[in-house]
Amino acid sequence: MNVECVDLDLDGLQILPGLINAHDHLQFALFPRLGSGPYPNATEWAHDIYHPERDPVRQNLLVPKHLRLIWGGLRNLAAGVTTVSHHDSCHPAFDEDFPVRVVKEYGWAHSLAFTEDVRARFEATPPSAPFVIHLGEGTDASAEEEVFRLHELGALDSRTVLVHAVGLTREGWDLVRSAGASVIWCPRSNLFTLGRTLSMAALEGIPFALGTDSSLTAEGDLLDELEHIGETGRSKTCPTSAAQILRLPARPADWIAATQFGAPPELVVIAGRIHLVGPRLAADLPLGLRREFYSLNIKGRPPVLVRWNIPQLLEDTRRCWGPDPIRLAGREIFG
Repeated sequence: MNVECVDLDLDGLQILPGLINAHDHLQFALFPRLGSGPYPNATEWAHDIYHPERDPVRQNLLVPKHLRLIWGGLRNLAAGVTTVSHHDSCHPAFDEDFPVRVVKEYGWAHSLAFTEDVRARFEATPPSAPFVIHLGEGTDASAEEEVFRLHELGALDSRTVLVHAVGLTREGWDLVRSAGASVIWCPRSNLFTLGRTLSMAALEGIPFALGTDSSLTAEGDLLDELEHIGETGRSKTCPTSAAQILRLPARPADWIAATQFGAPPELVVIAGRIHLVGPRLAADLPLGLRREFYSLNIKGRPPVLVRWNIPQLLEDTRRCWGPDPIRLAGREIFG
């Protein structure tokens, strides 16, 4: 196949759409999983784990945010993700040569607990863009009633994308269906933090997509989420669903090559440009192009080459990090 004016032999590989991670917090990719749940709600978890004066939070916050964001992009790229929905404000790093696409047309609020102007943020969201909010991230009464509060604010309609929604009751789900809202499912994060997650029965008739959440609550990457939910869940969390929920345009020039769906990619192409390539395919690259790639070795994943200066990134990170091993969502990075 001709990619970037290079002929590559993809025999034995499947050509697949690039994955979409529908929910991540890219700046937390170097953090370990924190907490000792289950907690009744995410607010209790946040109060328990946030101690900026102590390691590991202190150590991670010493690393400049733009570097932590890049690591978050690489976490997704290595899993075959070509587009990620970042739950925070857009950052200038996304306008540069970032490892993956980051959704830029959206409205958002962190949650009803931590955002005071939810109604204003919803109203400021363009009609053609999604409005994304953490909601129902708990198993207690406060989590159950959040969807009704959002509805009373006038911020629940077909543009609304609810992240987690674990605490919703039958009446809450009926309200979500009638509003035409969508859901982002983060199963391993929910199980770690809350001790339970969504069921397929609860999601019946509701558009939903899969997200990793941050490594604060879910180690690994989107491939680990796909492995966790199994074949039934995989068939319902295809990239097409995520693109529709996040109102993304078709991107036929974003694709991956892997031995099968759910396997680590041997090639990731974004906008027709190679962003990741396995060693076998890299051997066919012209020398000049091959020099643009650097080895990325993540424990538990096959070695790959990426279009990012990994030695420099490691050096810049270690300057703030110190001598301790650097782990990407729980997996050690080897320089």
